Amino acid sequence: MRVNTRFAPSPTGWLHIGGVRTALYSWLYARKNNGKFFLRIDDTDTSRSTDEFKDSIISALNQLGLKHDNQITYQSQRFSHYIDKVEELLNKDLAYYDKVEKNEKTRETDLALVYNNRLNKEGHVIRFRNQRENMIRIIDSVHGEINFDPKVFFDVVILRSNGVPTYNLTSVVDDIDMGITHLIRGDDHLSNLPVQVNLFNSFEADVPIFCHLPMIHGIDGKRLSKRHGAVDINYFLREGYRVDALINYLVKTGWSHGDKEIFSKKELLELFDLDRITKSAATFDIDKLNWLNQHYIKNDDIDNVAEQILPYLQDQNLPIEACNDDYLKNILLLGIEREFSLKNIASSITYFYQDEIDYDTNIIAKYDKAQTIKILKDIVTKFFTIDFSDKPSISACVKSSCEDLKLKFKDIGPLIRFATTGKLNAPSIDDLCFLLGKKRVVERISRFLEIYK
Repeated sequence: MRVNTRFAPSPTGWLHIGGVRTALYSWLYARKNNGKFFLRIDDTDTSRSTDEFKDSIISALNQLGLKHDNQITYQSQRFSHYIDKVEELLNKDLAYYDKVEKNEKTRETDLALVYNNRLNKEGHVIRFRNQRENMIRIIDSVHGEINFDPKVFFDVVILRSNGVPTYNLTSVVDDIDMGITHLIRGDDHLSNLPVQVNLFNSFEADVPIFCHLPMIHGIDGKRLSKRHGAVDINYFLREGYRVDALINYLVKTGWSHGDKEIFSKKELLELFDLDRITKSAATFDIDKLNWLNQHYIKNDDIDNVAEQILPYLQDQNLPIEACNDDYLKNILLLGIEREFSLKNIASSITYFYQDEIDYDTNIIAKYDKAQTIKILKDIVTKFFTIDFSDKPSISACVKSSCEDLKLKFKDIGPLIRFATTGKLNAPSIDDLCFLLGKKRVVERISRFLEIYK
């Protein structure tokens, strides 16, 4: 059987990481089985759907490498087709008109016509005649056998009084037309399952194999939402989380392969299967994602990392055009393990490029001011005497200061770091000064002494 899967986001908001996982699983399963992965934009909610959200969703999927087959399907362009299908059900006596009942919930509803079509009847909706004779039995790839008692079925609206077709109708019609064989989606759609199965049957179409994914929760056990922090995939892409780390992390939120933690996309295409998806809800652990992103950065070729970090440096309006690629690579070799995202790494190394450092002297408040000045005057004098051609000569100057001032390195080292970077935590003194060069080091220490007097 040819495998066809789809991802059908609604462009009424940003792409949630839970949606990305659904798209990822659908894409992986189709690609593993030499099938097709389709993208459909469910934009029937014309009042809330926006081009901004639509473009953002498509862009994010492309950045993640989850490329779709064929053209994108837009539901907003298929309204006339949905009307044909509703009429087909009416002609089969599988749908009927029903007068809109006004009550406390609906009395404020705007009944203005949105889509003018031949089936509109003022003050009426069209309902699907949901069969109530037979039990619905589904074998779900995740949940196993699921049975739905027809006693709980009701006749759902398939065409609103404003002329717009509803989700259950449009989704089933499109899945039939697209030939979807495996329908992978969140288990919040389980409640839609009985009516949609009945709709598939009413159109005499094959019912797809269903795979309802468990929800992703926050660390508090509640469904993941904005209260847990960022949930928009674009946030993570903007912040410098790598695509390989995001893919690896999201595939593990509901699927596993033994104790293996790190997967390449090639391995996922070989190993992924629906029968290894867990039934229990996954927990979104930002610390685990940070660790994984750091892992991918640390283990990548330094040339690739430098190329990926450059745009984040450029965003900070630094004079980096004066420095060559080797300079950036040498910087990264000193401190790449200290941060977990590309943007954070870029922010942490800006002092290597700045013409002038901003100093927050509160950071060194615990150090005696007079002694700080004495130490820095001594070291800058010694630095004047060497050409910074090698690291040992820099180390020798620092050691000489320790001996002359009868101090330990812990008394001197942090102050040199602060005067040259504005930070106490920075690479080793010899690495730092060697890379910055004599001119910058001497100028920065001298300027700090002027400010600190």
